[in-house]
Amino acid sequence: MTAPAPRWQRVAGKLRRAILRDSPTYYDMYENAGERYFAKLYLHQIAETIGAHGPGHPLRILDAGCQTGRLAIPLAVAGHDLTGVDTSDLALRRARRHAKAAGVSLRCVRADLSRWLPAHPPEVFDAVVCTEVLYQRPNYRALLEHLIRILKPGGLLFISHRPTGYYLLEAFRQRDWGGVRRLLSSSEGTVNGSYYNWQDRADLTALYGTLPVDLIAITPIGFFSWMGVNPDHLDAEGQELLFRTEIASHDRCGGSGRYLLVSGRKRTA
Repeated sequence: MTAPAPRWQRVAGKLRRAILRDSPTYYDMYENAGERYFAKLYLHQIAETIGAHGPGHPLRILDAGCQTGRLAIPLAVAGHDLTGVDTSDLALRRARRHAKAAGVSLRCVRADLSRWLPAHPPEVFDAVVCTEVLYQRPNYRALLEHLIRILKPGGLLFISHRPTGYYLLEAFRQRDWGGVRRLLSSSEGTVNGSYYNWQDRADLTALYGTLPVDLIAITPIGFFSWMGVNPDHLDAEGQELLFRTEIASHDRCGGSGRYLLVSGRKRTA
């Protein structure tokens, strides 16, 4: 177990965050090599879906829970009009800095989605991206409904969910038999002291079947990396081979991974 930082370092960190509104230890998903790898998996599926089902021109896209812009900025580089929403001022400051360095514009909004989405006008965005957010929210169904509400008819939806298999594997590794039973008998609850929800493909198909969305795909994100292949430990060639293997193996992965990305289109009637 890693020893806690000395008190003076913790105090200095708090002062830096308060005065400079930044922190050298902040987990920046745009800069982190592993997170950029997983972003590449998401972006591959998003680009393929936009290419096959999009209107053929740049889209107005919402990235709900954008953190420091690991998906929003590449999408802006691709020519789309991006709005990013996040609760963290620090994350958004970094997102603006990354966007400026990339030579693109990113509209940043500091807000909690639980309050921002219900107040937002309907049918505004051509596409909505929300990754690695809803699995931590007890009100994920309501948030999902609002994300669809602000989509234009025919708009595209990209939402990631945590698969049941992810937590089952962790529970088996820890020999947590009570946890295994709990995961098999419910779809949400407390895991390691925090709230989460989880679904398999059948759960997600049923969930989206109650919404005005036509499913396009349910894609595993990070199957081999979830099984223990850490992209941070690979060189550039290894990362590229891992990426190609993940993309080529979607139908062989048993429908699981770090996340399941749901791609869909809002019905026009």
